[in-house]
Amino acid sequence: MSNYDINGNPDLAKRMIDQYKANEEQMRKNPDSILLNFKQELLNLGFDFQVLNQAERLLPKHKDTILPIVIKYYKMTKLRNEKQYLLGWFHHAGLEDVVPMLLEDFYSNNSDIDKWAIGDRLYQIRSKKYIDDYLKIISNSSYGQDRQMIILLVGKLKVKAAIPILINLLEDEGVRLQAIAALGDFKQENLRPYFERFQNSTHPGWRKYAKSALKKLNG
Repeated sequence: MSNYDINGNPDLAKRMIDQYKANEEQMRKNPDSILLNFKQELLNLGFDFQVLNQAERLLPKHKDTILPIVIKYYKMTKLRNEKQYLLGWFHHAGLEDVVPMLLEDFYSNNSDIDKWAIGDRLYQIRSKKYIDDYLKIISNSSYGQDRQMIILLVGKLKVKAAIPILINLLEDEGVRLQAIAALGDFKQENLRPYFERFQNSTHPGWRKYAKSALKKLNG
């Protein structure tokens, strides 16, 4: 169940509120925690909520007001779990203002940063302004499985320059599923042999997306 469901589920909302109040007590004991300040800043703007999970519904409707505040605290936090939580606020399509910051974190050598989760947010945002960065990332094998969602992203955006890279990625089992799925998004007949290669695979994911791609080609 998503965080947003608590707004329409009174029983769940009560349990979440009780749990969050307990969490708040722990936050008060940690001098590095910034989420209580984040919560208070949103409340000071007049938004009505009891727990931060409820406040997530403020985006994207109140993007102009809320997004700069989320970005500020995302940059401020020193705690991995709080950074991960704030990263979750960036899952809406069109939040292009955060893409440069997310790419900077993806390229960072900071081991506390969840690069796979950043890739997932980039996939959700789906900005077309940073295609060169997406190609750079998916071409770099050192990023391993952290590339998975960005591989899917170049497929969804139908970045034709990505096709040769995606074909090469079919040889990397860590990202093969995503490469098959991304190539399938192009619906190009000349890619049929690559899907036929995996249509009878014993791997359920490879087989599923290969058959899905062939189905698209067959109309």
